[in-house]
Amino acid sequence: MVKKPGFSLIELIVVIGLLSLLMLAISGTMLMSIVSSNRIRTTTKIKQAGNYALGQIQGMIRSAKSIETCYGGDETSSITLVNPDGNITTITSEIDEDGQTRIASNSATYLTPANMELSLFTLSCEPTTSDPSLIKVSFGLKDKLTTSRKTGNPTLHFETSINIRNE
Repeated sequence: MVKKPGFSLIELIVVIGLLSLLMLAISGTMLMSIVSSNRIRTTTKIKQAGNYALGQIQGMIRSAKSIETCYGGDETSSITLVNPDGNITTITSEIDEDGQTRIASNSATYLTPANMELSLFTLSCEPTTSDPSLIKVSFGLKDKLTTSRKTGNPTLHFETSINIRNE
């Protein structure tokens, strides 16, 4: 019997099978890295938006001359501040023209972006009787544009306690 150069059918099937397994493993790894990257990007956007809103609220409350009113509650949390220049600022959650609940101040400025979903905005003032000196702020944010799996769109919770400086 004369040997012909080349590969046998069995050798070709084994090589194709091994390459298929290798490509399957590589594509699974690539898919997981893409999903993980999207989740990290979404989480980063939510953190940036929440930290911005929290920073703005902290700045307004810390520099306030006094607190005029403070209503704490799940649905109606709001705080009215007297600014150092004598003007009044109210921070509350309100529904915008698109039906989205957002944190807003009375200066027609929304502190949370339109593409974020606000949940559980609460304010509490201590002491609750008169002239509070400690304000606790908490809220949750979620990216409303991300419609992926449950783990790909987390709701992040933001919370802080703020002391008034100018009493």
